[in-house]
Amino acid sequence: MQAANRSNECSPKCFLFFFSQCAIFGTPFCESGRKAFYLILRNAARIGAVSYVSAAVLVVGKLFIAALTTFLAYYTLTEHLELEVWSFGGPIAMIFIISYFVADMFMDVFDISILCVLHCFIADEEMFDGQARYADGNLKEFVDKHGGVDG
Repeated sequence: MQAANRSNECSPKCFLFFFSQCAIFGTPFCESGRKAFYLILRNAARIGAVSYVSAAVLVVGKLFIAALTTFLAYYTLTEHLELEVWSFGGPIAMIFIISYFVADMFMDVFDISILCVLHCFIADEEMFDGQARYADGNLKEFVDKHGGVDG
């Protein structure tokens, strides 16, 4: 059961790498998939380390957005709306849950962009023998610092 859940999480991310490979090199999908797979294998430690850091940032971002939205809703309910309710717990809990799911959807877009930029960076680095020609210097420093590989 856990393997099925992991494969459902992995599939969209793998397809993202395949489509990125198609866009970068202009090769057919199957060939791009094979090349992307081997690119991931050659740089598994780097991709894993940066993915771990980005996952932590995304979780903090989701919780921050949900907490801020919940606080603003609580403030608005208690200070500006004169509602006669027995407790604010129910509405506040629903607001937190809904705002977390909305934040999750928006942060998933951010997660996909992180993965796409990472894939393009690694492909750029491999095309030019370790010297990232098109990547920004700040991006190279960040990946070298958090990528788990001494560069």
